[in-house]
Amino acid sequence: MTRLTMTLLLLAWAPAWAGIPVDPYSSPMWQYNIERYLGNVTSVVLDEQIRVEVPPFAENSSQVPLTVDLKDFSGTAREIVAWVDLNPIPHLFSLTPGPTPTTLLSLNFRVQQATTVRVAVLTDEGVWHLGSAYVDAAGGGCTAPSMTIANPDWEKNFGTIRGGAFSRVEGVRYKFNVMHPMDSGMVSGVPVFHIENVIMRDSVSEEPLLTMTLSESAAENPMLVFELEQQAPDAVLWMRDNNGNEFERRLGGQL
Repeated sequence: MTRLTMTLLLLAWAPAWAGIPVDPYSSPMWQYNIERYLGNVTSVVLDEQIRVEVPPFAENSSQVPLTVDLKDFSGTAREIVAWVDLNPIPHLFSLTPGPTPTTLLSLNFRVQQATTVRVAVLTDEGVWHLGSAYVDAAGGGCTAPSMTIANPDWEKNFGTIRGGAFSRVEGVRYKFNVMHPMDSGMVSGVPVFHIENVIMRDSVSEEPLLTMTLSESAAENPMLVFELEQQAPDAVLWMRDNNGNEFERRLGGQL
């Protein structure tokens, strides 16, 4: 390969990575996952205003709590994408907020080994703001069998949703839990079986408050928490899994 050819190849790649900062965690999946989940972007910035909170060590690799706090984020979030760098299926969720800003979200996820967790927020300016956190783990959470199906009564409780809306000074918190095995498809003889779509709507206007896509890295029997800047009179939660099962509940009252 001539020097001219090599220079041209480097120039061809340069626009895609010119705006990508150095990863402070030195993950081998840094650039690959950014390209995979954010596209051929030209502007990514590290932003401490995006607070990604995970435990320093995952005591249970199948149930690792993650909180994304955007209360101090100065931009307007148009899209939020989260992934777990070293998981077999890195993508965790993608969320599109409605007209009312989502200031906090929380859920549990699986980890296969010690890894960095990423949360990227897209603003109106077309810039991805990225926060990260590292969780140590013994591992194996993605390939562990679901405990839900081991319960002989799991089918009777399948799809049961418990949750409600909780008023806060700065807005409203929606918290709910759904009984679902959320099988990752990585256990022999057990196919992928997980909730894919989550939508919360204002029950009066039917306008979406948020739309979310979940992947196999989400934990079984997921507990999700969303905080919105302004309170809706009432909300309707709708979910659908990859087998076409649909679940719905009004989130107008407390647990």
